[in-house]
Amino acid sequence: MNKAAASLVSTAALLLVACVSQVTVDVNSQFYSVPLGSEFVLNREISIPADNTSVYLQYGKLVASGNVDFYKPHCKFELYTISTKARLVKPDTFVVIKIVDQREDVSVGVPRHAGLGFSYGDGPLHLTYSTAMYLESNIQPDVFRLDCKRWDDPAIGEYLSINEMRDALGDYFTLKLADGSYNAQPRPSR
Repeated sequence: MNKAAASLVSTAALLLVACVSQVTVDVNSQFYSVPLGSEFVLNREISIPADNTSVYLQYGKLVASGNVDFYKPHCKFELYTISTKARLVKPDTFVVIKIVDQREDVSVGVPRHAGLGFSYGDGPLHLTYSTAMYLESNIQPDVFRLDCKRWDDPAIGEYLSINEMRDALGDYFTLKLADGSYNAQPRPSR
């Protein structure tokens, strides 16, 4: 092989190595997502109030929707259907069958005017950094999903880490990561 061909092969190899994605397996990192097949074990009953489909958990406690600090990690536990009666979700194991990471604009009622510098480039003041984990149970099929999130700055905001999710859920839920979680996909880059 001549010198030019060897140089070309070396350069191509370096470019390929540079393209390899680094998968993070740190439960304190926003880049390590809950793997499909993981389990959320509900350790005690949760009451869903009448005319509601969900409850919020923050700092390990059930919190009324009006008392959630949306800037801090919190999770919304949801059912598919609404009822005029309160319902109990009994201790069970829920398997994660789908995960959606998303960022959404937060409308906070502060007027935005061109050029007044209320936000970055007159974009949103805050984004919701959300990880929605769709759940499945053979025993309680009305359980829908667990959506863990926070409001954050559009320029530097972060998704919740697994440990932040665990802190929000407290002893209501135990998260058991799926076997082979070291193969988890990295979150999409910002």
